[in-house]
Amino acid sequence: VNLRVATSETWKDKDGNRTAFTLTQFEYGLTDRAEILIEPFFQEWQKPKDGAKFHGAGDLEITPSYMIVLDQEKSWVPAMVLAFKVKVPTADNPDIGTGEFDYYPYIIVGKKFGHWILNANFGYNFITSPPDEPLKSQWIYDFSIEREVTDKWSVFVEIFGNSKPAVGEKATFSGAVATEYKFTEHFNAFVSVGYDTDRLFNVRPGFN
Repeated sequence: VNLRVATSETWKDKDGNRTAFTLTQFEYGLTDRAEILIEPFFQEWQKPKDGAKFHGAGDLEITPSYMIVLDQEKSWVPAMVLAFKVKVPTADNPDIGTGEFDYYPYIIVGKKFGHWILNANFGYNFITSPPDEPLKSQWIYDFSIEREVTDKWSVFVEIFGNSKPAVGEKATFSGAVATEYKFTEHFNAFVSVGYDTDRLFNVRPGFN
């Protein structure tokens, strides 16, 4: 069982709007290869530059996954995991959630070389667009490199991207750097800083 909590994730876009929300992840290993990930977004706060601020509960995401190929240290074949995320529309504010289910199948490919860990995710998010908003399904990808500096300290670099999220909007490309420190066998903390092509800046501290 693993619990991961981001105390807050704060964003500031090019128009000066700000958003913060809780991010909580519960992971449970069903077998050596299968697990389920549950991500409730308990609360989200939005502060528009030219409007009244508001808050409310976010959506719920549930992701079962299965490792179809194990990582063998003496082989160049990477580990492979198949996953299927379902977004459950628990948000009751239309400015926070769409009120519709979304479905996101994807594959994770990972390999460890000594103190270096490489991961890549690739999938397609089937988005159910509400009647009043022309949302589009998206291709989504993510690449990350982790370096284990010591037994307790790691640093990461990540690159994210997705195709157009809606009619008339551009695809998004973003990057982030992060660090994580293991204080005990059962507790570690992290912080991530990111920026994207929409000039959206975010800071995400949290702990496992």
